[in-house]
Amino acid sequence: MLKRERDYLRSSRRGFLATSARGRPTVVPVCFCLKGDVIYTAIDGKPKGNRLARLSNISSNPSVAFLVDNYSEDWRELSYLLIHGDAKVVKEETQAEVARKLLRERYPQYGWLKLDGCPVLAISVRESKFWAFGKASEARQRV
Repeated sequence: MLKRERDYLRSSRRGFLATSARGRPTVVPVCFCLKGDVIYTAIDGKPKGNRLARLSNISSNPSVAFLVDNYSEDWRELSYLLIHGDAKVVKEETQAEVARKLLRERYPQYGWLKLDGCPVLAISVRESKFWAFGKASEARQRV
């Protein structure tokens, strides 16, 4: 990822994680943090427990898409960052705890949610694509 893409990702407060298995895609909004070229998100206490579609999808198909965007009624301010990567449940507890710490720092709400021991997903970035309306408009005008 380019520096501007990392900066864009860090300035975004939520992302959308897309997974797929058996021909059925699933997209969910998630809170996340970034360390290097790895995006982390936690599965906090859910009523369904760990029987979530994203977890079973990733176990059978680790290829995921992750999207952050900026929407504005002024469409000249539209932008997004689309990431394709490989996801896995973090098995190493030290790595999972680093991710939980980063998530708690980024989202104060995690202070009262139980993150201890919860599953953490790691998305290793394979490729990324940044798009911004203003940049696209400038490029079209130069042609």
